[in-house]
Amino acid sequence: MLVVSIVPYLTTFVANNPFSFLTQVIYGVDFLLINVILFVMARLLIKMNPDQDYLKDALDVKNAIAIPSLLFIVGLVCAFLDYSVAISICILITIARSILFSLK
Repeated sequence: MLVVSIVPYLTTFVANNPFSFLTQVIYGVDFLLINVILFVMARLLIKMNPDQDYLKDALDVKNAIAIPSLLFIVGLVCAFLDYSVAISICILITIARSILFSLK
């Protein structure tokens, strides 16, 4: 919960310091940590309830968590090259995730 609860503060931090490398990296690491926590939580829930097929469908670990985590890592690496590219990747991941889940 702590990692998720600091997102608004980090968003303000990034908004106030848009060209700071440190703020971009901290913001990206926070989203990466959130995805890692979601991945572990989903795996544990599926492991504890192996006979629940609907749970496996609802917690589509590969598409919903693993792929965005890899994209966040790419965005974090891109932050070393250009800040705007890193922020754009994070925004595109959020938009794509929202569209994909609204279609289900």
